Amino acid sequence: MFTQKITDDERVLAAVLYQRKLCTQETLAELFTVSRRTIGDVVRGIGPILAQDGFTPAPTTTRFATAAEILATITDENTPTPPG
Repeated sequence: MFTQKITDDERVLAAVLYQRKLCTQETLAELFTVSRRTIGDVVRGIGPILAQDGFTPAPTTTRFATAAEILATITDENTPTPPG
C-alpha cells in the first residue's frame, strides 16, 4: 500500500500555489516538509487535472523565497473560516 506524504487537499494547494508562481518547488517542499521530488510529482499530477477542469490561476504579484516568509503572511484576518 502506498502512503501519501501529503493529503489530497495539500496536493491541490501546493499545485495552485506553484501555478500562481507564489514560490519555487523547493520552497513548497520546505513548506509541506516533503522532498522537492514529491512537490514535482504533485505539480505534474495535479496541474493537468486543474487545467482539464478549466482552472487557470492568475500569477501573484508577490513571490516568496522561503516557507517562513509564506507563513509570516498568514493571519486570522486573512484566513477564511471554513463553512460549517
